[in-house]
Amino acid sequence: MQQRSKDIAIIGVPFRSGANREGAQHASKWLMEHLMLPMDNLLRLRTEDKPLTDETQGGIKNYEAVLQMRDVVATKVAAAIERENKVVTIGGDHSIAMGSIAGVLEHYPNVGVIWFDAHTDINTEATSPSGNAHGMPLAVLMGLCKSEFNTQEAKLNPKNVYWVGARDIDKGEWETIKRLGIENHVFTTERVHEIGMQAVIHQIRTAFQENGVEQLHLSFDVDGMDPLIVPATGTPVPDGLNEIECNAFVEELTEGMPQLVSMDFVEYNPNMDDAHHTTGRWCAYKLEELINLL
Repeated sequence: MQQRSKDIAIIGVPFRSGANREGAQHASKWLMEHLMLPMDNLLRLRTEDKPLTDETQGGIKNYEAVLQMRDVVATKVAAAIERENKVVTIGGDHSIAMGSIAGVLEHYPNVGVIWFDAHTDINTEATSPSGNAHGMPLAVLMGLCKSEFNTQEAKLNPKNVYWVGARDIDKGEWETIKRLGIENHVFTTERVHEIGMQAVIHQIRTAFQENGVEQLHLSFDVDGMDPLIVPATGTPVPDGLNEIECNAFVEELTEGMPQLVSMDFVEYNPNMDDAHHTTGRWCAYKLEELINLL
């Protein structure tokens, strides 16, 4: 594969406190060690790793750890983009996107976001059934949450967010999505099966063009895939996307989309993998494919 080290910053975020489950904090190290790309610009952050707790502050578990992580990641991502790098953040749980996309927004306030995930992750403190921060990043980024999580200057435009593969959506999330008027931005797995991935991406591409979106952030949660393919993830949901659909998704991202400037790759849990790291090897291969799109 072609070396791209001079313009891509890969940031490992060993963080699991947003998911309230052990294991995801080990994913970035494992994946970065198994990538078959000769990258030089690698950074593994030190994120606070206090014992997990069910205690909540402001409706969010592990509040201080999540807040600190968000600020650290946002600063590192913004600095990398300032150096004219494209950025890959490897988690860790999906709460790391609070930081990665906040950093991107500092430079690209009209960025488009594709959220590849079984979940919509737009719960607020008031709507979350669990209080786990990995179900809240989009609400935080849109400024829908309260307290210190609502302090970032640049807010993510809900009109620029599209979900692919969603199939486990909380009632409060649907109410928020409907209130924002973006119900047609949710491409459930059932919808993908029905119309095909090419048609899904065509609709998203057209909407981005109409909204003047010139930069794209991909947030890729491995639980968007069917758990028969990717079982080692903290919140697996049956009836996910299959290999053909995932391959079509990656291929379609190269066709007339806004410039892909950043991405997250999250929610692989090595503690849940088998002795052969079957899920890990799938993740490393898929991550290589995605990095080569930058």
